[in-house]
Amino acid sequence: MKVLRFRSWNLNADKFQDTVNFYRNVLGADERTFNQVNGVDVSRVALGNMVVGVFDAEGGPRPGVPHHTFDIEGPEDPQDAVKELESQGIEVQGVRVHNEDSGYSIYVNDPSGNRLELSTSPPA
Repeated sequence: MKVLRFRSWNLNADKFQDTVNFYRNVLGADERTFNQVNGVDVSRVALGNMVVGVFDAEGGPRPGVPHHTFDIEGPEDPQDAVKELESQGIEVQGVRVHNEDSGYSIYVNDPSGNRLELSTSPPA
């Protein structure tokens, strides 16, 4: 498994629209997508060659956020990637197979507890 690039930084926003406006109006980000994840509004804004995922946390922080996403070169089968990580003593927190393509994401914590998403799919 090899990291190809840093894809996105994902954060909770207790002032959702103000935060989205900050990234768009102050930092010049372009809104790439606006959708819902588990019933929560998410705005994904592009800054250079990366994306900031702004999760609506007006009702409280979203589970698993913040987390940071890396595009990886990994096995085609996500279970093979899980085995590779577990063989190195890494506890896999979850696996998500993407509906939009043949890719997948694996969620792990680094030794300091930072949540990471390791994704084989192309950037959103």
